[in-house]
Amino acid sequence: MPYLTTAERIGMEKGIKIGRQEGIQIGRQEGRQEGLQEGLQKGLQKGLQEGLQEGVRKGLLKALELGLLLKFGDNGLLLYQQLSGIQDVEVLREMVERLKTANSLDGLVALYQAKAAPAQSTSEL
Repeated sequence: MPYLTTAERIGMEKGIKIGRQEGIQIGRQEGRQEGLQEGLQKGLQKGLQEGLQEGVRKGLLKALELGLLLKFGDNGLLLYQQLSGIQDVEVLREMVERLKTANSLDGLVALYQAKAAPAQSTSEL
């Protein structure tokens, strides 16, 4: 290694120190940008998924409302008021399927009580 004067050595040390600080700063900025992009991507995916799920739920509720009204009139709408609080899309799908062949509200009420009502009461705890 060649001989370095004191001024050269001090200059080198300062250069290394400044280089490290700049490197750390650049690394932090790049890390923030990558983190932000990843966070935005995950947030967008989750938002789209939740939005789609809510759209399906609302569509099934509309189908239930119309089916209950057409098949059972005002009594069907009274049941719909209870059913409209169901969050589980699979339970709503089953209700719509059962509604197609239902001859009375009794079967739908029993299905609601068996599947949806217990889930709602435990989530309120």
